[in-house]
Amino acid sequence: MNIDFKTRLFNVCVVLLTLFFIVPPAESSSTSSIHHRLTIKLEPVTRFATIVDTVQFKPFRKNCESFSFTLHAALKLSHHLLPAGWTMKTSVYNNIEGRLHKIDILKNDSTPCPETFSMELGYSGVLLELSPDETAGSGRFFIAGDSYFYPQFSEPSSLLRFEMQVSLPQPWHSVSQGQRFEGAISQARNTVTWKSSKPSEEIYLIGDRYHIYEDEHNGLSLYAFLLDAEEKLAEKYLVTAKAYIDFYSKLIGPYPYEKFALVENSQQTGYGMPSFTLMGSRIIRFPFILNSSYPHEILHNWWGNGVFPDLKQGNWSEGLTAYLADHLLLELKGKGASYRFQEMMKFSNYVNEANDFPLSAFAYRDSMSSQAIGYAKLLMVFHMLRTQLGDANFIEGLQKFYTTFKYRYAGYADMEKVFEAVSGQNLSEFFEQWIHRKGAPEISLKESSYVAREGRYDLSVRVEQVSPRFKLRLPIAIWTLGSPVAEIYYVNLGRDRQTFNFNLTGEPLAVRLDPYNDVLRRLGAEESPASLSQTYGAQRVMATVSENEQSAYQPFAQAVAEPKNILPAKTEYPDGGLWVFGHNHPLKKMLTAQLKQSGIEVEEGGIRIQGQTYPWENHSFVFTLNRIEPKQGTLTWVIADKEASIPGLIRKLPHYGKYGYLVFGGTAPDNRNKGIWPSNPIGLQKVFRKGHSLSLPEQKPLANFNPFN
Repeated sequence: MNIDFKTRLFNVCVVLLTLFFIVPPAESSSTSSIHHRLTIKLEPVTRFATIVDTVQFKPFRKNCESFSFTLHAALKLSHHLLPAGWTMKTSVYNNIEGRLHKIDILKNDSTPCPETFSMELGYSGVLLELSPDETAGSGRFFIAGDSYFYPQFSEPSSLLRFEMQVSLPQPWHSVSQGQRFEGAISQARNTVTWKSSKPSEEIYLIGDRYHIYEDEHNGLSLYAFLLDAEEKLAEKYLVTAKAYIDFYSKLIGPYPYEKFALVENSQQTGYGMPSFTLMGSRIIRFPFILNSSYPHEILHNWWGNGVFPDLKQGNWSEGLTAYLADHLLLELKGKGASYRFQEMMKFSNYVNEANDFPLSAFAYRDSMSSQAIGYAKLLMVFHMLRTQLGDANFIEGLQKFYTTFKYRYAGYADMEKVFEAVSGQNLSEFFEQWIHRKGAPEISLKESSYVAREGRYDLSVRVEQVSPRFKLRLPIAIWTLGSPVAEIYYVNLGRDRQTFNFNLTGEPLAVRLDPYNDVLRRLGAEESPASLSQTYGAQRVMATVSENEQSAYQPFAQAVAEPKNILPAKTEYPDGGLWVFGHNHPLKKMLTAQLKQSGIEVEEGGIRIQGQTYPWENHSFVFTLNRIEPKQGTLTWVIADKEASIPGLIRKLPHYGKYGYLVFGGTAPDNRNKGIWPSNPIGLQKVFRKGHSLSLPEQKPLANFNPFN
């Protein structure tokens, strides 16, 4: 598109004015002026700690009559040191985290406000864990700011730096943010100091009997803290960390912390903290994690721990991290469109009118529906922002946002200003619609036809969307006779019904809306293949167990459905998501016939999938199918050979939501086969002449380099 001189001049002025008003970089912010110098002697098995903390900060207000801190009430204060003219008063109160000490530091009337205030507190007691270990007395610990093991400022959004010396008995080792400095080993204790010179929201203290592996990369310290001596595993993670840190440093900006560490956790977590990630033992041994969950947690050092989301405006960091990790890494392999389709499936399957909310209200995931909003929907919103601005502007906006708000809180309003400054576009309508409105559009191709006119073809395309309508920049692919690939056109859809006309030189072969899955939308019932997530996410979820297998499957039925919706075994059930448990359920004959239509044979000795037979013995099977009309919803049939495998299925199946069929082996159980039923662009596509290849132009990934170049 050509832009005249006046428009270009206006855009330059917008960029300059907006950049002028963007807040300067974060290092100058007063909210990061709190400094803790902690000395901690901790006994891991009992979690009893003796702590001395010297707190130093610049007063937030000119009239500093008092300062307030909170500390967990289970910790007993032993001493305090205050400057002359100041006194301390303590009280106890309850909040969400439990009983807390409220520590008020009061100034005498004649004492002036200091430039810098410093005090020392001594205290001891049992430290409470953020996530209690399943094995009492193991000595493992995971302690964070929610445990109030250090005095916390009552000022909102107060960031901190710290120096923390931790003494543990051998063979325990501690992990925290910042640089690691080993101290002398005396009296069979390991003493390490952690220095975090970069602002953080809270202090983490983690410990276990670790084997420590260390490396260095361009001056950055890299670590792997593993529970067993596994040098090859450590090396894989250290090498991979180098690649992804370089990749994101080039794409976004310099890595923001002094080190990066992989820390193994006996519990199956996937947490990203400033300068380290805490990942479960089973998780880190899956080969695919190295290039999926691991880079996601590495990237959180930029988004979430490098720039902090202002939760009053909504947590943007999870969706942006998912977009630039999970999505981008598949986009580099040419799989971006299919990944976006899966994310829209999650939103369509788990989010309904009853549980929907706008992105501005998302803080953290606490359900499959909230995850589908805060991760999947927001990922798509960032993709739409990218397609509207263009790749160059989008990348520049990311870099400017990171540089401007590094080590600071930022919200969607700040993000909007940055992208407006970079692109010269007014984005208020975009952010209002996608961030502050709930829901997603439902669009369909209602009619398409063409007329031949003297060497040209006039094509008409009528698009409808279900109310309430959204304003969309909608791509339309048009295939014409004699062209090897489709031509992509962009139209602005903003009404319930709109007709778009195209003048073509070639005869139309086919038309498809949103061919690359670039636009967030609710998938049509026929477009979306039956998947496990549809049964989990149905507004009404029912379960039924064959009569002779009640005791084995009843815990599974109770895990997925309310008691009133656990129904007796029969052949007719109301609309909704239906779980069917058992090999000999009355629905078996109907389900066997449906599976046969999809190429899966239920035989006497087992189940045949793609030419391979899996015997009933020592195998579990899960099949999700669309319910036969006129019933609405999906049906998931679960067959387990051994009752001992059912707890594992209950735990694992939520992680396989996109799949239509699954085979597991053993009692763990371990996945042996999985598959997705084919999707159908029905409702989005019109084919005028069959028998032609409908190829699309190749989409370029956001980055023109990859982590392992």
